[in-house]
Amino acid sequence: MSSLADIRESIYKGSSKDSVKYTKMELERGTPWEEILQKAMLPALNQVGDEFSKGTAFLPELIAAGHAMTKSVEVIKASVPSMGLGGQGVFVIGTIFGDVHDIGKNIVKICLEGAGFRVVDLGTDVHPETFAQACRENKADLVGISALLSSTMLNIEQAIKAVRKENPKTRIMVGGAPLTEEYARRLGADGFAPDAYLAAQKAKELLGKN
Repeated sequence: MSSLADIRESIYKGSSKDSVKYTKMELERGTPWEEILQKAMLPALNQVGDEFSKGTAFLPELIAAGHAMTKSVEVIKASVPSMGLGGQGVFVIGTIFGDVHDIGKNIVKICLEGAGFRVVDLGTDVHPETFAQACRENKADLVGISALLSSTMLNIEQAIKAVRKENPKTRIMVGGAPLTEEYARRLGADGFAPDAYLAAQKAKELLGKN
């Protein structure tokens, strides 16, 4: 019997111990990590996220689910030596200043590493100058700027301008719940993706590697 349902349930309930156990079991069965992510991890977080937005789940549940997923991801990364080695390029990522949400960003990071990028994670509440400096210091091929709140997405334009000024060759991607492809173009971004899988594909496309 597959442990995918058990992984989903354990992440949904915020049980790191169980999520790690069942993730190991599924990997030992030979299930590709992408399938574990797509069929178990993401649905669990989406379920908690939907309930949080409706007011039937609260911040502690969201944080616990995110922590359980992070622990499962650590198991996956330990079993996939090629993850994050940087063969596809360097991708700087962070959540824009004023915003401390990172679950979505962390999922994108996983997919980027799985696609062969070395990811430099700046965390949350990142200011424009920090994005620009990190791109310069790491010779970044791409930078990803995320926002979960409609109020903070307005700050993305400042970060894009800062990166463009210091790193004209770095391609810029944006993402997050309130953003759309049309709005991303208006901000001056090179690319937009509505979910983590498409973000990794878009990153390779922008570098001409698809």
